[in-house]
Amino acid sequence: MKALLLARDFVLTLLVLPFLLPLYLLPWRAALALGRLYGFLGYLAWPVARRAGMVNLKRAFGSVLTRRDAHRSVRKVFQNLGQSLAEGIHFARRRHRDRHRDSGWESLVAVEDPAAEARLLADPRPKIFVTGHLGSWEVAMQVAESRMGERGAAIVRRVDNPFLNALVRRLRLRHPDQWIEKRGAVGEALARLRAGDSVALLFDENGSKRGPFLPFFGRPASTRKTAALLSVLTGAPLVVGAVVRRPGNHPFLFRLSVVEPPARKAVPGDVEILTRRLLEVWEGWVREDPLQWRWIHWRWRSRPEGLEETYTRRDVDAAFADLAATSATSGERITA
Repeated sequence: MKALLLARDFVLTLLVLPFLLPLYLLPWRAALALGRLYGFLGYLAWPVARRAGMVNLKRAFGSVLTRRDAHRSVRKVFQNLGQSLAEGIHFARRRHRDRHRDSGWESLVAVEDPAAEARLLADPRPKIFVTGHLGSWEVAMQVAESRMGERGAAIVRRVDNPFLNALVRRLRLRHPDQWIEKRGAVGEALARLRAGDSVALLFDENGSKRGPFLPFFGRPASTRKTAALLSVLTGAPLVVGAVVRRPGNHPFLFRLSVVEPPARKAVPGDVEILTRRLLEVWEGWVREDPLQWRWIHWRWRSRPEGLEETYTRRDVDAAFADLAATSATSGERITA
């Protein structure tokens, strides 16, 4: 049985490679265009995610968003995801290919606040780098890794297919010990932080029914608290980071915001307070670049009352039929 599963995974990998290799081999602009095409094909082929994006956008932006606008916005979100995939693969190629010489890849990235980055780099404490699916998050993780150097690791979910998992590890990592398996990650992450290593992780996904449920775009959202918990237990500062796209000579803008844990002894409630502060920073950035965030994720699926949202055609109809529904952002328009 195990041999059959491995054979299946190997065949699936062979089917996926023809789609991934062009993103790795093509010139930069051609790879990005192909990535956006992949995103558009995903938009056509994934109706549940399409509906989830429309419902999430409507509930976040209220009556200002028409159904036609939502369709257009979700299509752009899919294209952003495809482009992010291409950027991550191409960026990894540049870094792996030119790791022993100056490849100029850092010229693609402008730092929003160089003084803040300099202070962070001068701070000898280990740090918890927190990011999410905004802009080009794979590039964000790689930029953070280049800043942390070898003394750092990322909490990453293993790909179920072992052949694809090996490929992902090859692209993402310079050293094998920079990978912390997501399942049971807290113990290893604590050990790494206490040994002086920095740790990076994603935090903007649905935290399931365990919560905590904190406001995000005016609605309670189950939020992952791992980053805040690690900060409270170790005293390591939280560094919120994202790489978003900007026109000009530098296609990427590296954004940073530091959230310090309490200087006093930890008390109940500190984890939730820190998580809330992370969300506030993140929501502000998403508001500035809304179509660069992954609205198709089931971010609000888990509800405080124990129910789960669904994303059927009926749910979409209900969301757009309630023209009187407003949110904290009801007067805000979505721009690219």
